[in-house]
Amino acid sequence: MLDPAISLIIKLGFTLLLVGAGGHKLTNRIQFRAILQAYQILPVALVPLAGLMLGMFELVLGFVWAAGWQATPAAWATALLLAAYALAISINLMRGRSYIDCGCGFASAIGRESEREGIQQLSISLVLRNAVLIAGALVVTLPSTDRLLGIMDYLFAVLACLVLILFYGAFNQLLINDNAIRSWRRADG
Repeated sequence: MLDPAISLIIKLGFTLLLVGAGGHKLTNRIQFRAILQAYQILPVALVPLAGLMLGMFELVLGFVWAAGWQATPAAWATALLLAAYALAISINLMRGRSYIDCGCGFASAIGRESEREGIQQLSISLVLRNAVLIAGALVVTLPSTDRLLGIMDYLFAVLACLVLILFYGAFNQLLINDNAIRSWRRADG
């Protein structure tokens, strides 16, 4: 049985993740279109529409998580979306195209992706990260106890989300740093 406080933390976490990601894709449509095109999975003519639809879908999905209703369909939709992203990353890794920006970092939000510094290149770590996120989303589908949440549960949920945001950001920064270190080593070699 899943404690409702854990369910609340997961719902808040996916709300923040998906609203942030969807908003980022919609406010940086041209940059995201270029990233989608670099994946070379969709026909070029579909890239603009796919970029818009992905951003809108993430935003709507984030709001569904925030509303707290339809948790099971939201969890499955999130898991399928993350699995599709992991598949797209895996396909490009198998093609040997690890040098492209994954589109999931925040380098383009601060305007650094054009310099190729601070981008989050494709790696198996991103696929593993998505697997962990998929598992986290599907935890919400487990039966929950009937325990009522108190004020301390809500405070704990907010603090736990802050910690998760820090861990997520730190993980992404480590991947960006790893990309930079590898490129420096190639330049020195």
